Amino acid sequence: MKNWIIGLLLAGSALLAARPARAQYAAPGFPMLPQRREPPPAPGPAKLVSPVLPRFWHEPDPERQAAGRNKFFDFVSAQAKFPEAARPTAAQPNALLPTGRLLVSVQVRPDGSVRQPPRVTKRELAQPESAYPPAALRALDAEAQRVLGALRFVRSKATQDSLLVPIRFIAE
Repeated sequence: MKNWIIGLLLAGSALLAARPARAQYAAPGFPMLPQRREPPPAPGPAKLVSPVLPRFWHEPDPERQAAGRNKFFDFVSAQAKFPEAARPTAAQPNALLPTGRLLVSVQVRPDGSVRQPPRVTKRELAQPESAYPPAALRALDAEAQRVLGALRFVRSKATQDSLLVPIRFIAE
């Protein structure tokens, strides 16, 4: 009998340990209602993480400067994709694909992070901007801001640096 009681106590304590304990309180005369559980958040796109890149524009050695610049542009070109939202939709099948280059201003803080959001300063597109749907232009801007906003650089004693980065979008 004693072993049976000890076994029951151990099983009960294992059940209690498996779940976090929650206390509910209801005022006298009010029923205790079961608490609703929040649904899990919808999984979003994975956050883009950049490797720590060198501040190549501060390098006095031309070889190290070129190596840093290549590493920077390799990351940007590998991550920047032509956004699906910039492609023609079923409602506008004859819409032009916006192709060309965006010039984006990036402010780099002394800790190496990028001041959010990077700002598109100029669009050099194949056609005038009025020839493209506004949603397509916003999609290009958002993609450039997504990629350049994820950049990380090595720390520096400079107060803040700024870069003007060209990003070319070519539809495949």
